[in-house]
Amino acid sequence: MTRYFCRFLHQRTVLAIATAVITISPAYAELNVSPESVTIAGDRANKISTTLTLSDDRANPALKIAVSDLRRADGAASISSKTIVIEPTDVAVPGNAPDQVTITVDLAEASANGEFSGSLYLYHRDGRQVIPLIVRVKENPVWPWIVMFVGIGLGTSLSIYRVDGRSRDEIVVQMGYLQNQMNGDPKLFKDFKASIDAKLRRVTAALNDQDWETAKTEVAGAKELWNRWDNRRDEWVAQLDYGDKFLKENKTDLEAEKLTIFMQGVKNNIDAVYRRLRAGQYAMPEDLNKDFSDIGDNLLFYREGRAAITRLKERRHKLPSGKESDWLTKLQELETELNNSKPDKDSRIKWQESFEDKQAKLNEAISAPSDQPSPQQNALIVLGRSGTVMNEVQQVALVPPVSGQTRIIGTPQQADQAKRNLWWFNQTSRCVAIIFLAWLGMIELYSGKPTFGAEPLRDYFALLAWGFGAELTRESVARTTQELGLPLVK
Repeated sequence: MTRYFCRFLHQRTVLAIATAVITISPAYAELNVSPESVTIAGDRANKISTTLTLSDDRANPALKIAVSDLRRADGAASISSKTIVIEPTDVAVPGNAPDQVTITVDLAEASANGEFSGSLYLYHRDGRQVIPLIVRVKENPVWPWIVMFVGIGLGTSLSIYRVDGRSRDEIVVQMGYLQNQMNGDPKLFKDFKASIDAKLRRVTAALNDQDWETAKTEVAGAKELWNRWDNRRDEWVAQLDYGDKFLKENKTDLEAEKLTIFMQGVKNNIDAVYRRLRAGQYAMPEDLNKDFSDIGDNLLFYREGRAAITRLKERRHKLPSGKESDWLTKLQELETELNNSKPDKDSRIKWQESFEDKQAKLNEAISAPSDQPSPQQNALIVLGRSGTVMNEVQQVALVPPVSGQTRIIGTPQQADQAKRNLWWFNQTSRCVAIIFLAWLGMIELYSGKPTFGAEPLRDYFALLAWGFGAELTRESVARTTQELGLPLVK
């Protein structure tokens, strides 16, 4: 028990001595510092200053201010304390009144970008007070803007090529492949080749106008024509060789100085066949065969008709002498009707009926007794181009005149001005949209990040990707609005 009493007495003695020491010693009071921690942020092109406000209830406490080196968290970069200016470094804070200290940091002196931390030390007679100092340094905005516009340039180039260049190159490649196939086929008929060449010329015109859809449609049509020829080449060759042979055999009749209406129609039909070939209107060789067969049938009908009329003229000599001249006139009318008819099925049937009627009547006249001669017709008749009989005095209705003047909607000058207006509107819209998107990217990726450049690969690549995507985003929006029918152009 005595031992516990001695321990209690010892503790009470120590406590009394400590209380006396604290009572005798003067009370320690820290400075009032505002702000309690100092943070400075800016880009490397700036020299940033801030103030530290000091106050103390005691009269004229003498202070000495110092600063440590500032280091980045990873220890790979720092800001030397020698580049940090404190004015003044010695301060005498007046009693009951604040005083200010200016701290200036030249951010260009930082060895790298990032967040640097250190301390301000306030030394006074009672000890030392530590104020945290944080400096955030980011890259000068010049390089971020350059990287942003490089990304925009890459995106714009890709967009332009994807919209224009890629389409053009794909079409040109297809045209070149098609030309090589045509040049490698010596049997390709000239009119068939002309139909493909006409398509390719329209493709070239559409490319010059940057009308990619029309160009794709025309080059697809040219390929379809080539495949049509290539898949059934031998049958096409056989039909076209027959056409050449037909023209050579009937060259004399078709190139006569004065063609009859019927023969002119035959020639027109032949020309129409080759026009349709050049226009690529024949889908199969059978269609060409049918047209050649119809032309051959018409020509054969014409020749047989003329031969039949000649035979009837010879048979009229069996008539009494008073009727020969009348029947010669009738047979000449029949011949004129044949010459003026059209080379089609309906006209052939009509003339055939007229021929058979004349032939039957001639046979009856030859078989019947000739007591009284038939009176001759004295009226002058004229056969029109359609084969119908008209009085000589009958007038042909005049074709109404056609005015050669048309109302011009726009002059070439107005068209050029409209083209310039559209170009400026398109480019202005493009530039405004890209600038807005780029500005938003700088706000999000640069302005909103006080330590931009601390991780160069990530920070700059993010800017590059944003700039690259700005043009693609604008193009996507433009395409979407066009698909929705809104009046927005690319």
